[in-house]
Amino acid sequence: MRKKLIKILMPLFMAAVLLAGCQKAPEAANDDEILRAKSNTDEAIEAIVSEEEETCAGEAKEASKGGEAVSVVLGADGNRMRIEAEIPAVPGELSTLTMQADSRLNEELLRDFLDPQGEVKDYTEQLLAEEEAERQRIAEIDEKLGEGSSIVEIPGVGDGSTLALTDGNRKAVLWGKTGGSYMDVSLKEKCLAAAQEIGEVLEGLDVKDENAGDASFSLQDAKALLMRKLSVLGVEDVYLSEAYFYETESFAFYEMQFCPVVDGIPIACCFGQQDASRVYPNGYAWVSAEGVAEVSLWNCLMEQVSAAEKEKILSFDKVQKLLETYLKDGSLQCVEDVPFSTAELVYGVELRDGKLELSPRWSVHMDLEEYVEYAGQTGSTDPVWNIYMDAVTGELVEVQ
Repeated sequence: MRKKLIKILMPLFMAAVLLAGCQKAPEAANDDEILRAKSNTDEAIEAIVSEEEETCAGEAKEASKGGEAVSVVLGADGNRMRIEAEIPAVPGELSTLTMQADSRLNEELLRDFLDPQGEVKDYTEQLLAEEEAERQRIAEIDEKLGEGSSIVEIPGVGDGSTLALTDGNRKAVLWGKTGGSYMDVSLKEKCLAAAQEIGEVLEGLDVKDENAGDASFSLQDAKALLMRKLSVLGVEDVYLSEAYFYETESFAFYEMQFCPVVDGIPIACCFGQQDASRVYPNGYAWVSAEGVAEVSLWNCLMEQVSAAEKEKILSFDKVQKLLETYLKDGSLQCVEDVPFSTAELVYGVELRDGKLELSPRWSVHMDLEEYVEYAGQTGSTDPVWNIYMDAVTGELVEVQ
């Protein structure tokens, strides 16, 4: 079961590990413009991908059937992986997208996002002064401790601008036209009081269960409230990665962690420890039946600059064959004890020349809490638990 201590923290993120490899043969492969000998694995991958192209000719624009339950064990001997997942429908073709800061965001939209209940004031200078004072306070502590700076800058795109509005109770901020925040101070205080009153470990909700949470105000009801709020900033949908329900006799609210959805495809969620050099579009919200108490958005507000020519997406049948190939050559080291319970098509994110490049990837991963429990029981952290595969070429992009 997924569990969490009641405390207000940004989710931690796991650093990505890029794979490379190979050995002999007459042809050459090109990885990031570095020539190397083409291996038997390269040839096997190419054969699988080519077979997909041949068998699916003329059908690339049709979406695959969704809701397929997959239960399979791949690999052999001591290197096996077990997949127990429901595979969602995916499009036959997708483009790699280039995104930038949303130029449409302005003071008028921020005022609508604030949804003021009284006189609106610009408190940008006050906010920046408070942030600078906090930086100086932390720097002084770091200097006394002699351990270097503890301030971590979150990378991203944007123009570096800040705009902040308040009506005295509600606050709304735009950062660089890629991120933002909202807070209803009085409603957030109710949420904090409820969390403190509960004061115990909570179990995470099944984010795929439409009726999760309270029957009179479900998780999906809370998400709908959140989307009405975010739609003002042009956010069409979000993918819930984690959710928790806090309830006392007099008050209840949901805590949600999420990532943006672009053209129906979620941007890859991030797990574990964050790599400070990477960009992670993600968000965090507290929502009650009374309304949205708080929202924080990091690199979520984007507009599309360009889209490359559409390319055919590998079916999950082909993904299984490719995983089998990687298990065979040792690129993946897995265990059968913990199932890979999620397999879905996502957009991977790379920061290039001040813009975000979104490319389609298959994401296959275990439940992180189950993996952590397994690692704690066995003392082993070597087995792979999270895999990102290029959804066009079949190459392993990231393995954790």
